[in-house]
Amino acid sequence: MTTCLRLLFLTAIVALCSCSDGPQSLLPKSGGRPYEVLLVASDSRCAAVVDSVLTQDMPSLPQSEPMFDVSQIDSTRFNQTTRLARCIVIVTVNPTVFTSTRIRYEKNVWARPQLVVYVNTPSAAQLGMYMSKDGNRLTGLLTRAEINTAISVLRAGSNRKAEANIKSMFGCDMLIPADMKSSKKGHNFIWLSDNGADRMRSICVYSYSGSTLDANRAVAMRDSVMKANIPGETDGMYMQTTPESVTAGLTKDKDRTVMISRGLWEMRNDAMGGPFVSLSTVDSVNSRVIVAEAFVYAPGISKRNLLRSAEAALYTLNNNKGSRGKKKSR
Repeated sequence: MTTCLRLLFLTAIVALCSCSDGPQSLLPKSGGRPYEVLLVASDSRCAAVVDSVLTQDMPSLPQSEPMFDVSQIDSTRFNQTTRLARCIVIVTVNPTVFTSTRIRYEKNVWARPQLVVYVNTPSAAQLGMYMSKDGNRLTGLLTRAEINTAISVLRAGSNRKAEANIKSMFGCDMLIPADMKSSKKGHNFIWLSDNGADRMRSICVYSYSGSTLDANRAVAMRDSVMKANIPGETDGMYMQTTPESVTAGLTKDKDRTVMISRGLWEMRNDAMGGPFVSLSTVDSVNSRVIVAEAFVYAPGISKRNLLRSAEAALYTLNNNKGSRGKKKSR
């Protein structure tokens, strides 16, 4: 878990610095839905290996959903139309040229935004061994590309009022989706939501006293905060973390250490529930931990893209090192 998270953040940094061929401003707009991958492979065995990596279950969802939706074509069908896909994986098998499996990538080759990943291998067997060990490199590259695209959308239009509230309460900068117009404030807590009828995305930001990142304490504090601030329709109903559902890992994000936690939430004494993901970081100036969390409620429908789109906002959290904001410890 930790290695995969570290790869995700390192990929983002490298991706922002990567060069592209030709004037990017002249490239056409890419097509395709979020988390959709075009797999170009003429060798059916290699295609099956890569497909199995891309379509493995996304972690911490209540139902089985693939990490990516994959469309597959062979190299003869890779033309001026299909190369406009947003995320492309091209598999080349050549035992004469390649002695081992290698992955490289380019940004904005034929369209923008676009990530093209080249998987070069001498054989299907060698590719299988590589993917069983390092398949998270491929999924990490593609996931971070999608998150970066979502962040770009946020930068183009976000909820300035909600962002000002977060800045005032926590001394943090963070982008919030424009459609999250409903809000509720509590002690060291703000809840923002799009208040959708059949599918709802929410983001919470809260803080608690502390100087270290500990997964067990994070779950305990989450339950305490959510019980106090997100009650149900009647007494005895409140949000809590589903036991044994949480996975967490530490990773480096620029010059700070953050903890990414994923799991399931449920409404105690009610049937509501869904997935969540949170980013926790230490505000050493104020001796507190700041948490930004995204969660969704979408009964009976796919939740992957809903959660991922809200998750992208979490990575924009900047606790402005040295800024005191309003310190209110629990």
